Amino acid sequence: MSLIAGMATGIGGVLVLMMRRLSDRAMGFLMGFASGVMLMVSFNNLFLEAITLLTHLELIIMFSSGALIIMALDLLLPHIELTSRRDGDSKMLSRGLLIAIGITLHNLPEGLIVAAGYTYMPKLGIVIAIAIMMHNIPEGIATAIPLTEAEMRPSRVAILTFLSGMAEPVGALLGIFAFSLLGTRVAIGSSLAFAAGVMTYITADELIPVAHEYGFKHTVSVGLLIGIIFALLIDAMIG
Repeated sequence: MSLIAGMATGIGGVLVLMMRRLSDRAMGFLMGFASGVMLMVSFNNLFLEAITLLTHLELIIMFSSGALIIMALDLLLPHIELTSRRDGDSKMLSRGLLIAIGITLHNLPEGLIVAAGYTYMPKLGIVIAIAIMMHNIPEGIATAIPLTEAEMRPSRVAILTFLSGMAEPVGALLGIFAFSLLGTRVAIGSSLAFAAGVMTYITADELIPVAHEYGFKHTVSVGLLIGIIFALLIDAMIG
């Protein structure tokens, strides 16, 4: 599941190569849709499940830790906001490579999130993997746009975007190993609350602000609402 979710980064890159450049309205909708899915899964799945395993104090500490750690990571690493197409073409190649590195490192904890959810409840792991897959498609688009603008060969763009997503199954394998050793309800609950903090921060700091950079704020809002409904439907289908 984490492999499929990670491959979605490459799918985003291929979309850019096929369509050359998605419209600003389409990008805003995709970012909004991914935001809705991520927020709904963070609170309707991860947070609610963590409540049953932790005390309120433990829940607050782990949720805050997830948000603060990913915030610190964002301050040290390049992320989606570097994709602004207002920069000159001469900077596009270096920016695209930096974004690819940043997204690769971001995907490691996302793999851990899938592992935590699946270890606690396989159906929860499926919902989380779908949410992260929806989030990874815009990330792949964000990586591929500056690389194609810098006239990198399409085959190399595709390889780079797919490789950036492959950190996700590596993170999942590390998570499976860690949870097989720990295996306690507190450890799993802490991981779920931590994951909720990570996903909430990513959505609030990257997906929603970048979506609004493309304009069409009503399109972003519609995408967000459809993303929430989509996550609820997936949840209902999986049970």
